[in-house]
Parts: sequence; structure tokens; C-alpha cells
Amino acid sequence: MGKLRLSMACWGYDRTRALLEERIAVDGVELTPMNLPVEETFFRMLRHREFEIAELSLSSYTVSLFRENPPFIAIPVFLSRFFRHSCIYVHADSGIREPKHLAGKRIGNPEYQMTAPVWIRGIMSDEYGVPVTSPTYLSGGEEEPGRPEKIALSLPPEFRLQAIPSDKTLSRMIETGEIDALYTARAPSTFGNGSGKVRRLFDNYMEVEREYFRKTKNLSADAHRRHPARCI
Repeated sequence: MGKLRLSMACWGYDRTRALLEERIAVDGVELTPMNLPVEETFFRMLRHREFEIAELSLSSYTVSLFRENPPFIAIPVFLSRFFRHSCIYVHADSGIREPKHLAGKRIGNPEYQMTAPVWIRGIMSDEYGVPVTSPTYLSGGEEEPGRPEKIALSLPPEFRLQAIPSDKTLSRMIETGEIDALYTARAPSTFGNGSGKVRRLFDNYMEVEREYFRKTKNLSADAHRRHPARCI
């Protein structure tokens, strides 16, 4: 029998590099590896099933399990893990100084179901008492307009979710104060542009993350590999 031909898409982590560079072979498999940005991999896999093997958002995979005939099987290989306290950004004039001030605010998420905001909403609720249903969530492109949800959502009415205008970006909206905060996997460009209008909720995020780990012993995140939890 010939080798099984399989395509694999993932980002170029240290733990996947040998496969991507074809320095390590998979027994019985003729592998076609592709080093792609995670956003592209996730979209192409979730919308079009383009690869036999792919890195996938943990939250998107979980949502897919509730569909008829779930299309994916996950294996517990976590390519990247990340605490998310550093990924909460606020408009400097929003009045948000501590987590409880997020209640009732307008909070941007590139996608409501992406792993990073899911993690953050859970931590804000469990650790800081911010009800998940309290804010109004706005979704859309962070740096480029027009980012849709990869998976269609059907939320209960108590969750307030709306799309931002098609010509706007979350990065610019948090700088101008059109949104009060942003939960995101990547720092917005307006955070480091010198305007001073965008800051982190937790300036001492490393200390906060260490304390969270000491308190919870939560091994689902790793302070040394700073990426969101994802699986193949």
C-alpha cells in the first residue's frame, strides 16, 4: 500500500517547526504541511474543511460539537497556551480602572466565539464578578474592516451582541472611545501608537497571571508560551 496523503495547516511554533520544515516524517504518511496564520487556518477549516489536519480554535471546535453531524475530531495536542489577563484593553477615558467597571460597558471582540474573548469573559465572571450578560459586545475586524464570525451563532436574548459598521475597526473604535474596552488575542495597533488613549486593564498583568496560577493551579494556560489554547 502507498502512503496516506494528508494535508496539515498550522502556525510555525517551535513544536511544529520540524514537521513544517519536513525534517521529521510521519510513518506511513505523505504529509503536505502548510505554515499559515491562525486566522486563515481557522477560517478555511471551519468554513470550507480545506485540510485533513489543522490547528483549530478550541472554542470554535466546541461550538462545532453542537451541530448536526459534527465535522471534526480533536486530539489533545495543545500547540499553544496563554493566560489572557494581558489581553484586556480599555479606553483611557472610559472610567474603567478595575474589572468590576466593565459591567454595562461596550466591549469589542474580533469574534464573539473566538477562544481569547471566551476565556476572558469566563475569568471576568468567575474571578471578578462581572456577569457575562452585563456588557454589550461588538464584533468586527480589529485592524481591517469586515471580519465575520467563522461559525454562525444563536445566542439567548439576554446576550447583547452586534456587529460594528462595515467601514470601522475595533482598534480605531477603542482609541476614539466608541467602545470602552476590547477583548482580543492580539494587541491593537492603537495601543502602541503613542496616543495614550488605549491601555491595558491590568498594567501588572504578569503579576496578576502568576497569582491566578498560584490560586487555581490552572494548567490550561502556560505563562511561558504566550498564545491562546488551541488544538489539532
